[in-house]
Amino acid sequence: MKDAKLVWSDSEGDLRKKSEKKSDAQTPVNEKDVLLKLRRLTAGKGRVVIEISNLPSNNEWCKKLASDLKKSTGVGGTFKNEIIEIHSPTMDKITAYLDKKELKWKKTGG
Repeated sequence: MKDAKLVWSDSEGDLRKKSEKKSDAQTPVNEKDVLLKLRRLTAGKGRVVIEISNLPSNNEWCKKLASDLKKSTGVGGTFKNEIIEIHSPTMDKITAYLDKKELKWKKTGG
């Protein structure tokens, strides 16, 4: 029993999840080096979704970009699994916003 690993604490909760979490304190993003890949998905999502991938590893920057995109285009979306999903049938507003922020992007897929 002496070598048993503590997995639950009343004050801190599940300690296994804390050891598996990645730290959000990451290096700043150089926006000149970022090349985002945009893809329009129609199947399997229930609606038309614009998927933005090839994001930098800084989660805070990605969450802020997703939030700003949703606000500027007036649509819903999310950031999960290192991909931003925007619920919009057209890419025009998204590409215009990325151009305004001077971010490089590329359309992929059909």
